[in-house]
Amino acid sequence: MVKFEPARSAEPPRSSGSSGPKAFSAFCDALRDAMFCGLAIRFALSYAKQSWAMTYHHTMSYALLPVVTMIVTVLITGNIALSLGMIGALSIVRFRAAIKEPEELVYLFFIIGIGLANGANQFLVSIICTFFIIIILFVKKYFDSKKSEQNLSDSSTNVIQIEISDKNKGIDEIINILKTKTTYLKLKSFRVEKDLSQFVFWFDVDKNNINDFIKTVETFKTEQEKISIHVYSRTGIYE
Repeated sequence: MVKFEPARSAEPPRSSGSSGPKAFSAFCDALRDAMFCGLAIRFALSYAKQSWAMTYHHTMSYALLPVVTMIVTVLITGNIALSLGMIGALSIVRFRAAIKEPEELVYLFFIIGIGLANGANQFLVSIICTFFIIIILFVKKYFDSKKSEQNLSDSSTNVIQIEISDKNKGIDEIINILKTKTTYLKLKSFRVEKDLSQFVFWFDVDKNNINDFIKTVETFKTEQEKISIHVYSRTGIYE
């Protein structure tokens, strides 16, 4: 007796490479986002006047470290054995260079977190957190600028040098006058020779009294022939 089996519906042919281009495109997007977020933090630090970050090596680190972390995360995803092996391999890595700024370590951990987030396909998390850190740096830069506007000079960078070629002329009178024109005056060094006495002071001047301070210095130069005064400022207080 002949049995008739029901006809099976034909299955559409599977495309073996249909998911390949999409996966590769997503991987490239993750690499791009990781590098973009790392460089965004680097240039935000530069804008915030963080001098320790303004080097070629830091730029490359902030660009490549998120990418490397993301690649490692993608490789060990879903593979417990490979994850344990990677932990053992990474445990031998040590920082040979001392971290000079504690803040630097915070940003290094943050860009590692960017790589982890992108490796776990959490692109929105990494982008939002990056913009949040950038906003914090901009706010920090704003308050630092306000602080520098209130006090234009820095007592450790403004120097006044006084040279007296008259051994009968003392420095006390000059110091008393300068104290009335400055908010900070501290002796840095002095040198006394037979016919020359040289004194170097750190000083600070309120922004409202800069013109008065300059006039006082010019008065010393014009009225006292044997007194020479030189003012050096990195913050532009005397220029």
